Amino acid sequence: MIKIENLIKKYGNTVVFDGFTYEFKNKGITCILGPSGCGKSTLFNLMAGFDQRYDGKIFANLCDISQLSSSDISNYRKSKIGFVFQEYNLIRGYTVFENIMLAADLNGKSSATNEAQVMQLLDRLGIPEKLHEHIENLSGGQKQRVAIARALINDPEMILADEPTGALDRSTANEIMGIFREIAAEKPVLIITHDKKLCEHADEVITIFNGKEKVLKQGVPDQDITNNAFKEKKENTNSIPIKKRAVRNFKNHFKRFVGLAISVSIGATAILFSLFSQNVIELKIQEFQEKNTAFSYGQILLDEKNTENKVEKLLRSNTNIDDYYAQYEIPESQISYEGTSINMDAKQFNSIANEVMNIGVMPQDDEIAISPSVARKMARDIKGLIGKEVVFSCGDFSKSLTISGIFNAERDDFYLGVTIEKQLYDALELKIPLSFTYKVNRFDRVKVTEAQLVENGVSSFTASAQVDSFLKTFQELQMLFMVITIFVVLIAFIICIMILDKTVKMRTKEIGILMALGYKSTTIQQVLLFEGMLVSYVAVIATLIFVGISTQLSVEWPLGILFQNREIVVTLVLIFIFVSVVTLLASKKLLKTDPAKVLRS
Repeated sequence: MIKIENLIKKYGNTVVFDGFTYEFKNKGITCILGPSGCGKSTLFNLMAGFDQRYDGKIFANLCDISQLSSSDISNYRKSKIGFVFQEYNLIRGYTVFENIMLAADLNGKSSATNEAQVMQLLDRLGIPEKLHEHIENLSGGQKQRVAIARALINDPEMILADEPTGALDRSTANEIMGIFREIAAEKPVLIITHDKKLCEHADEVITIFNGKEKVLKQGVPDQDITNNAFKEKKENTNSIPIKKRAVRNFKNHFKRFVGLAISVSIGATAILFSLFSQNVIELKIQEFQEKNTAFSYGQILLDEKNTENKVEKLLRSNTNIDDYYAQYEIPESQISYEGTSINMDAKQFNSIANEVMNIGVMPQDDEIAISPSVARKMARDIKGLIGKEVVFSCGDFSKSLTISGIFNAERDDFYLGVTIEKQLYDALELKIPLSFTYKVNRFDRVKVTEAQLVENGVSSFTASAQVDSFLKTFQELQMLFMVITIFVVLIAFIICIMILDKTVKMRTKEIGILMALGYKSTTIQQVLLFEGMLVSYVAVIATLIFVGISTQLSVEWPLGILFQNREIVVTLVLIFIFVSVVTLLASKKLLKTDPAKVLRS
């Protein structure tokens, strides 16, 4: 079955094997005896295909396993070897049945056939009642029986056992060796051990001395066997329940996976809140601009230097200005309210950007703003005038207007909405302008536009100082939200990394077990990636729950939280991408697991 020819193995300058040559029997128990450090574990690794870096030949049914690809090595372990370890190497959280089915899933047989085989093996090993018991609830001897059942489920051609009784008392060890004795009647059982007592059960005993084989007990020679060279058997991946295995692993590591998902969702929700805060601030800026249109306006007085043609040309060519018009001195006018008429002196409109509102806002469209002295002539409760209708008359022009606000002025004064002001000039057919008023198309370009005009020698009256102050306040709020978001996302990211790192470390042994059973790296990666998808789904659900709670709280308390559908969709997509990348990186790290190392840890 296993034949070793002139094996040479070194670790640096240390020679472990120097011409080791031996042919193991096709039946019976062979004990490889020796103290720690003599090379027993190295020989185990070489025969198992865990380590292919050596000189010489190791044949499995006349096939040199050093020449096998990683895929062929997986098939070799799956169909040729049944492993039994000192520390059992069963997966915690799994039942007896689930641990054995880990190996059975690889044989391509139906579930019913495998389940029947599991029951037969457990009957044979004396623990049928433990079928659905979790591994952590079993005694050492029971665990080793489960490990033996797992090793036998695919009917391997040999059993390779590494210190199988090292963690057991003598009585239990003898029982396990009795089981091996029964198995050895059908196939070879190779046992790595330092326990001389176990050798009493062996058909042959060898040891390693100065890098070479030394026979301590000679077995009966085998009869000639036909060439049964190892051939690749393609793994029937259809029989491996990838999704089922991933779901079971998810349940087994539920707390860590959910913790990872919630950490991701917290970070995602923080990003959503950041986007929401940006939207809110932009809406607040827009709302502020709509309520305070005066801040978008500027006024240029005409004189010998700043002529009508020069100023109009500059305003027309400036891309930041979307409206401008000439202003004139208007003659005496009249404001009437509920039978009271107030005469207003002739006036030239000043820059509304420099006025301060006491109540309400500056006028738009068919609106008028009045000074406190005018308001007091209309009513005692001047606040109640907001929204009331008045009639404004000037010459042949008469218009019903709504009072939009009361601005701070010491004398009788008023301002008209831009539309009404223009209509007034047209109706009066005034000829000589005294100034130009312009409107900046974007709130945050008021100061820039003023600077551009100054560069051309034209000064204007604007509220750039107030606008700049407001913008700085909004920018500080944006920065505050951004810092908080980065902090929350960073914390969530660190938690994710910590959970992931701990999960990876915890699962290296699990991956090592799967590799020893014959699972290919591609199959393991598929399981890991599907687990990542499950984490993504949980993270998405958690994020939607957080969004729903936030939205509901916003209804009960007027927080103004309203996430945009587009932003939610983008965030959910980012969750999938992030978890996929993290899962991919974790799977690559796990697939580098050295099974020989972790299975002995």
